[in-house]
Amino acid sequence: MPVPPNAAATLKSGALKSGALVCGVADAAAFDAHAPAGHRSGDLLPGAKSVVVVGGAQPRAGDWAATSPWVLQTMGTTERIQSVGRKLAQQIESELGYYALYVPPGTASGDAPFLSLMLAAQLAGLGSRSLAGPVLNREHGFMYWSAAITTAPFEADAPEKEPACPAPPCREMWEREQTTPCLKICPASNGGCLEGKLENGRAVRTFYDAARCNTRVHTHWIGGFQKVLEETLNERDPDKRKMLLYGDFMTRTLWAITYSSTNIAQCFECMRVCPAAHGLKEMQ
Repeated sequence: MPVPPNAAATLKSGALKSGALVCGVADAAAFDAHAPAGHRSGDLLPGAKSVVVVGGAQPRAGDWAATSPWVLQTMGTTERIQSVGRKLAQQIESELGYYALYVPPGTASGDAPFLSLMLAAQLAGLGSRSLAGPVLNREHGFMYWSAAITTAPFEADAPEKEPACPAPPCREMWEREQTTPCLKICPASNGGCLEGKLENGRAVRTFYDAARCNTRVHTHWIGGFQKVLEETLNERDPDKRKMLLYGDFMTRTLWAITYSSTNIAQCFECMRVCPAAHGLKEMQ
């Protein structure tokens, strides 16, 4: 059964009305050409033709400006945009009659996601990779992503031609200091996670130490609970063990599990200082 000519446009319009800021379509074959075995769209849904991606639900301007780091740790959740992804899958099946699989958040094994939402977002023309790692949209900056894989052969969108990163202030800073805000706040040469180089205003080399970053950002949700529980069980001093069990870190970790099922990675410092991460809107 052919896809109606306006089906993709209708789907995108519905996604925006449901709360997404952007919506695009990536070709499943193009995605699978870049994805590792076991994490391709066709591995999850045989006969996949398209990956429909939505982005949004990012921290608000006030969240970025907050003086307490715990604000982002409770506001930084993908749950709002996940509901749009689930609705997309339902709409494709009920209205178009094609198989659709909502891509679940989290990881399939270890730190590997079921499907790279960042790769899908790039191929769908919704953003480009930044020096710090996350995909940034030129208009909206840093966003959370959700997607649905489908056997519907939608027309794919083209990737962005001009990347959001590096932003003009970052290019100017590089000319002065040979660094950028994100590289400066988290330098791999000094225990951080990032390294890179700009030439003629473009990033020509990037390095992101995911393993090191994971040790910093997994301080909430299940990862944080596991870390503090292990430390508590290994502590032989009964007074210190009690302090760990009833202390602030354990309490915040349990609250994080209560607030959100997907509140995993919560450092944000590279994105907090990134001019491109907050989008084009200027706040007073």
